[in-house]
Amino acid sequence: MIILSLCFTLLSTASQAQGKELVMATTFSPGATAWIIQQWQTEPGSVMIRTLNRTSASLEQLLDTANADNVDLILTSSPMLLQHLQEHQKLAPFDNALPESQRLVPESIRSTSVAVAISGFGLLINRSALAARHLPAPTDWGDLTHPRYQGALLMSSPSRSDTNHLMVESLLQQKGWEQGWATLLASAGNLVTISSRSFGVADKIKSGLGVAGPVIDNYANLLLNDPHLAFNYFPHSAVSPTYVAVLNNSQHAGEARRFIRYLLSPQGQRILADANTGKYPVTRLPANNPRAAQQAILMDQPPLNYRLILKRQQLVQRMFDTAISFRLAQLKDAWRALYSAEARLKRPLPEIRALLTSVPIDASSSEDEAWLAQFENKSVAEQQMMEWQLWFLKNQRQAIAKLEELK
Repeated sequence: MIILSLCFTLLSTASQAQGKELVMATTFSPGATAWIIQQWQTEPGSVMIRTLNRTSASLEQLLDTANADNVDLILTSSPMLLQHLQEHQKLAPFDNALPESQRLVPESIRSTSVAVAISGFGLLINRSALAARHLPAPTDWGDLTHPRYQGALLMSSPSRSDTNHLMVESLLQQKGWEQGWATLLASAGNLVTISSRSFGVADKIKSGLGVAGPVIDNYANLLLNDPHLAFNYFPHSAVSPTYVAVLNNSQHAGEARRFIRYLLSPQGQRILADANTGKYPVTRLPANNPRAAQQAILMDQPPLNYRLILKRQQLVQRMFDTAISFRLAQLKDAWRALYSAEARLKRPLPEIRALLTSVPIDASSSEDEAWLAQFENKSVAEQQMMEWQLWFLKNQRQAIAKLEELK
């Protein structure tokens, strides 16, 4: 309630500023930006900030139109959104960012975008719900594939959440294309539902709809005053920067740049180091800071291959929805039948598992720029998805037929 009250206060005050305000479009929830904005407002001469909180796809659509003339800044963890805006000449150049910041920014957007904070990925866990089901806490992606978590997990879709897209890509890059998808498909068999937003996963876990789910830390950390909740980083979590950029058509570009410089200043970085943001600063914390060890672990992880992420963005999103989102009920039924057969026979059934965990595209195609270019054509992409649907349906029917033979 405090956060909501703060947001309404800021919006109300901003509306009275009559043009003396910055409009910041962001993919983050209002709660994730409230503390930063509150601290900025204490600066002498600071202008008010009004936020537009939308999905990446919604912001892309908005900022591609003339209606974006009153937007000054964009704050997001999505390099895909910033890449699109830069390619369409929507972002203004930004010079003299901190070296600690720029090394975290994908090279293709480094001339316009600045990293002001970092986050990591992990599992938000409802300890009370776990205890009620007598389940151990999962610690990594592999744990989410265990049959004991049937009907207990939550997740979002890469097509609905760029944060989730980065989590999925980090899994695919760390485990490899085939093994990564096998893990995702086996985990999907244990899902309760697929949330429409990344922070929706955290909210649903808090409400007890599921026991655990992969989320970014800044959504999880803001909920940890609840003793029923816990958050554990993945052992090899990739680092996810929070980026900020100035829009080309900003009416207050000077003030927008001043806000960015404030976030990069020692004072701004101290504020971003505060647990109220749920994030970590891009400058190293002193060793005696209780959050320094986790920050160091995140910063020392190998960076994601953003070039690969950007070129196969459409493939990963469409594959996830075809393989999981659009057929979740049938997928869960198939896994339930497999788990039941393996428990009855007291042995694994690798041939049937292979049918349920493979995808119709191989690893080499997933990195082939010429092959990936076809997804820029909407009709060709839709035809591919139809073929994949038939492929998954055929595999599932084969798996069910083999299970029937075992009875």
